[in-house]
Amino acid sequence: MTGNPHQPSGLGRGIQFIVNAEWTPEQAAAVFELLDDLRDCIWSRYAPHIQQFVRHQQAPDDQHPSSDEQTGQKPHPLDPSW
Repeated sequence: MTGNPHQPSGLGRGIQFIVNAEWTPEQAAAVFELLDDLRDCIWSRYAPHIQQFVRHQQAPDDQHPSSDEQTGQKPHPLDPSW
């Protein structure tokens, strides 16, 4: 299976989502509303972590937190201890 190179996430592989071309407008609206509700639920729970993650991703390399001295790895920006 080849990925869709035009995904907003930038991922080039993974599970492909197929939208049924025969959905009624009501079915399409129901799925859209479900996804919108899911996004709202995730945002209400993780907004500060998501914002911190995005800031980390957009920061120049010299502004990222320094590597952990023991492991040599940067902490994951969604880790609450970060």
